[in-house]
Amino acid sequence: MRKHLRSTLICIALSVGVLHPAKSIAADFPNSRNSSTVYSDPRLAANWQGLYLGVNTHYGWGKANGANLGGFGLGGHLGYNFQSGPGVFGAEGDFGYTGIDHRGFSEAFRQKWLGSGRLRAGYAFDRFLPFVTGGLAYTTGTMKTATGKDDQAHFGYVIGAGVEAMLTDRVSARVEFLHYGFGSQTYSVPAARRTSVQNNLLRFGMSYRF
Repeated sequence: MRKHLRSTLICIALSVGVLHPAKSIAADFPNSRNSSTVYSDPRLAANWQGLYLGVNTHYGWGKANGANLGGFGLGGHLGYNFQSGPGVFGAEGDFGYTGIDHRGFSEAFRQKWLGSGRLRAGYAFDRFLPFVTGGLAYTTGTMKTATGKDDQAHFGYVIGAGVEAMLTDRVSARVEFLHYGFGSQTYSVPAARRTSVQNNLLRFGMSYRF
């Protein structure tokens, strides 16, 4: 996949390199329709830089010590982008409610809150931004049995990738895939047991740029 992406970016760069001087030369002819305009790279027409705030929804699945997890959730995100040419770099934080859980015959495990702080890096094609992201993550877990329940907090990492598109100069929409790996915690219900959690999220979001 990396090889195909690299080849695509090289082809795009070569195309721009050929087309830019050709259009500049054509603009110098007196009868050219472009003689009074300045050519600019269309990929740089959209401005991704600045502060943004948004909402998101997700479906998540994963495992907690072999038990299958699944569920939907809602949340919000806040971030800031810096842009240099087509390169877009920034930081983003998100936090929200999730219904990812497992309900067995004798016990249940549930995640209630899910959040992360991540860096993002992307390559803008005008109003279209593919990106990768990664950082630190947090979630809560609740384990219930017939004899009681125990709550714990898990910390770990998150990595992922996605695409974002500007619908207007202020509003954008995105879809992203995120993978979370959380460290294990000891739940006492009633006997102590170490439990680790892994999640995958398919998340959709909308953002407003200030």
